[in-house]
Amino acid sequence: MNKFLRNIRLGTTIYIGAGVKMGKSELLNDIAGHLIKEHGISVFMAKPEEENKKTYKLMCNKMVGKVFHDPDVEFDYEAYDKAGEMLKGKLMMVDLYQHMGWESLKKDIIMAAALGAKAIFIDPITNLTNGMNAADANTKLQDIAQDLAAMALDLNIVIFIFVHLKAPEGNISKEQRMKKYERGEYVNLGNCPHEMGGDIHSSQFAGSRAMMRSCHLMLGLAGNKDPELDEDIRHMRWLQILEDRDFGNSASIPLFWNKNTTLFKEA
Repeated sequence: MNKFLRNIRLGTTIYIGAGVKMGKSELLNDIAGHLIKEHGISVFMAKPEEENKKTYKLMCNKMVGKVFHDPDVEFDYEAYDKAGEMLKGKLMMVDLYQHMGWESLKKDIIMAAALGAKAIFIDPITNLTNGMNAADANTKLQDIAQDLAAMALDLNIVIFIFVHLKAPEGNISKEQRMKKYERGEYVNLGNCPHEMGGDIHSSQFAGSRAMMRSCHLMLGLAGNKDPELDEDIRHMRWLQILEDRDFGNSASIPLFWNKNTTLFKEA
């Protein structure tokens, strides 16, 4: 992915979309963890659908490849302390839960950038339009997308925006599905639910028109959680380039998620 996109570059906005419970937050934490651990970059997170104490534990997972948030997994206190030292001074979070307004978030991003944050993560952007009808929400997302693009450039930061996808209305028969599985095809199966390997298109992003106009990059996270499949296949994800304004690339990168370390690895 770095080769295709010439690495993660400051001054850009990156939109990432996936189906319900398909691993957006895991990918977010993995990218943020990589930036902190490998490059010493400070990050700022706005995740209104997740409590900060949980976000902190999930980020500790990424630092040392351990599981700290699952009560069924023995807690490694020494590793937890080590992870905390690695995150110290590098992780900033918004102290809001379930509600977040754009005007306050905009100020928080500016403040975080002033404090040294170079990577901003918003998950999900649709939380900023809760309670609005579809027309008003689309107009608001257009304004937000334009503001984010300008802020990324002016503040010399990279902004990752995570987006819910609109659910496809179609489906495919079990017979068609099994034939594709026999050929080793598990995603891009057509007009069917994203969590069952359905196609991801830019137009499925909530507020897609505004985002496509303002973004530098749109990525889709595809996968298949069909119970008929082996667990290893259900833990595979494909990071797909949907829109690449700067270089016009189109590609799909296979990733494997290890449940024991919570880390993604290119397959």
